[in-house]
Amino acid sequence: MNGLSSIGSREEATRIVVVNDYARKGGAEEVYQTSIEVLRNIPDVEVTSFDETNFPAGAGALTRGWNRAAANALAALLDDVRPHRVLVHNYHNLLTQSILPVLARRRREQGFRTYLTCHDYHLVFYNPNLLAYRDGRPVPVPVDALSNPARLFALASPRGRLHDTVKKLHWHAVYAYCNPRDVFDLFLCPSPYMRTALAQRGITRTALLPNPVSTLAEPFPPRVGDREQFDLAYVGRLDAEKGIHEFIELARQTAFHRIGTLTLYGDGTLRAQLETRHHDLVEAGRLRFAGRLGHGELFHALRAHDALVLPSVWAENAPLVLVEAATLGLPVLAHEIGSLSTFGSEIGNKILYRNSPAGLTGALDELGRHLHTADRHYDCSAYTPSRYAAQLASWMGLGGQHGG
Repeated sequence: MNGLSSIGSREEATRIVVVNDYARKGGAEEVYQTSIEVLRNIPDVEVTSFDETNFPAGAGALTRGWNRAAANALAALLDDVRPHRVLVHNYHNLLTQSILPVLARRRREQGFRTYLTCHDYHLVFYNPNLLAYRDGRPVPVPVDALSNPARLFALASPRGRLHDTVKKLHWHAVYAYCNPRDVFDLFLCPSPYMRTALAQRGITRTALLPNPVSTLAEPFPPRVGDREQFDLAYVGRLDAEKGIHEFIELARQTAFHRIGTLTLYGDGTLRAQLETRHHDLVEAGRLRFAGRLGHGELFHALRAHDALVLPSVWAENAPLVLVEAATLGLPVLAHEIGSLSTFGSEIGNKILYRNSPAGLTGALDELGRHLHTADRHYDCSAYTPSRYAAQLASWMGLGGQHGG
């Protein structure tokens, strides 16, 4: 289904094209699909989607750097649909910056408005996770460093200096050719931290639009407990930037203070290393590897835990695990870094820890007090699909006005 109707209805409906790299893959793709759904539910709105399914897959480094097939397919679609609005999610991974000149040219010719949802930091730094690398380890880049010329010399790729240099040259070349600031009318930010990061690079036409969480339909009330040791859970990839390696090492330094068990839900490149390094914890039943589970099975399993751990070492933009945990009645121990320090604070389920033994033990003691508090309530109202739909429609100027 492509959302197109008869020629006769085109004069009456607001036509919108929604663009994303992949059809279904991760969190950004869930928001992409949700945006299509909520826009299609608005009266007199016709939606056409554009993603990897709209053009033949390419291969090779040239395609990854400048996807001509994607650009040509998008140009043809825009000429056919002649939209009033274009909403873009991710593009830099697969569609590449090749679609930006297409959007700029058709925007001038056809007069549509353009919007970009900023799911990561590719507009402001060479590494979309806002990471540099030092001695092979990921290091977060402070947001105030984005306006400092020293960022040019930070190693932004784990693949070595040569790859890093080529990546930076490509980044500067494509954005010099077509600057996103000249392509999009409004940049939609899922977090206040993203707005701050964009402002550091001179992008100020921004609006706050929290991503929606579909699991809010089945909330689970928080449990009150008075436990000395906690059953903690981690959900996510077992990769370097997710920080689970650092968290376990930090917990060891505290002699696993108040941590009875830590269960890891997910898989990734670090799993074998973690299993080997912490074999004693695995043997003692203190560290468990549960693998990847489906959403339904995962949410059921998480309800048996006392809290989740969010130990990322990169400045996550809008970690919806905070919201999902709240719907399950669970607090979250979050690393005090980047957007994690501010995102979701209004929910009431976040306990921050600093990357030191004293910082973690203090946070775990605070978790104990939090779990002992009766009548706790977590407020997830800012992240409902209905709230997202209303705000998206407002920012895109929908409701009877085509605009141009």
